[in-house]
Amino acid sequence: MKKRINKNNLVPILLILGALSMIFFVYHNDAFYSKTIVKCEKVETSKTEVSTNAQGFKEQYYKQNIIGMITNGNQKGKEIKLANEYADSLVVTEKYKVGNKVFVDGKNIEGLKRDTYMVTMTVLFIVMLYFIGKVRGLTAIISVIFNILIFYFGLYFYFKGMNLLLLCMIESLFFTVFSLLLAGGKNKKTVAAILSVIASTILLFIMTYIVISVTHYKDISFNEMNFLTVPVEDVFMASLMIGGLGAIMDIAITMASSIAELIQKDNKISTKALIKSGTEIGKDIFSTMINVLFFTYLCGSLPIFVLSLRNGFTLYNYITSNFSIELSRFFVGSIGIILTISISLLLSIFLLKRGDTHE
Repeated sequence: MKKRINKNNLVPILLILGALSMIFFVYHNDAFYSKTIVKCEKVETSKTEVSTNAQGFKEQYYKQNIIGMITNGNQKGKEIKLANEYADSLVVTEKYKVGNKVFVDGKNIEGLKRDTYMVTMTVLFIVMLYFIGKVRGLTAIISVIFNILIFYFGLYFYFKGMNLLLLCMIESLFFTVFSLLLAGGKNKKTVAAILSVIASTILLFIMTYIVISVTHYKDISFNEMNFLTVPVEDVFMASLMIGGLGAIMDIAITMASSIAELIQKDNKISTKALIKSGTEIGKDIFSTMINVLFFTYLCGSLPIFVLSLRNGFTLYNYITSNFSIELSRFFVGSIGIILTISISLLLSIFLLKRGDTHE
């Protein structure tokens, strides 16, 4: 008798075959590009000059003579000589090495062909996500793709004249509902998490609006938004709303899932015991989530932070002139996390205490 193929074994096999096919394709897709692509066959690098700024920091500059081979178009297989200059910092310049593929216009290098790296990392991410999270891992990818589409359509309606703040409110609702439904499934704990996020976000927005109305954005520097042609206050409020949404959703679904698990293990557990257990769970997770927010905002400002210090700014000057917005986002997001722990705990107990938690 022939053995039937287990569907559970078929999915990872197809996933791996698809991943290998995508990687193979992206390493051999030069013919699909209209721009000329050159593979670097030989690279000679020499030092040219040293630049010193007002603070005494030195930066070495280099020149590269590159011999490469055209890999697409009518001149495929033809050898070509190129020149490139770069600095140690690699801020606005690039260093090339043997094996790199670059886009070329005439004899000018326009940039590195990066699709191979991007596709390889994306495929590796998806495969690992599946093998660790199985179906839930793939739903996470679907959630991210859907959220990107929501954001794209949001930009479309914004450029059609829709109010930015109203648009962000609607987008936040879609982000929350779809992401949590995919993460937790259609049940009471997901409903509890969704309602907790909505309630926490609304309450946080009201609190923030009241504080800003009283302080009138005092001591908040909008230097990083100097080039905007729209009111910076609208953009700032929208960023506050979306900035901590991921952490708030994570807290809400964690609290709802924890309460649901406690009730499922002991459906006679008292409300007092649930509050006590939920409070302990909240204590365990809120500090790490607050740190996640802090490092996220710090990471986004790190390049400007280093650049400012290297050009004579003191730490105090940088924080007051550039980092005040990130600090505001961090504090607002942290308050949102604390609010969500309390609100999600009470809502989860209220919704899940009676009846089946998986209904």
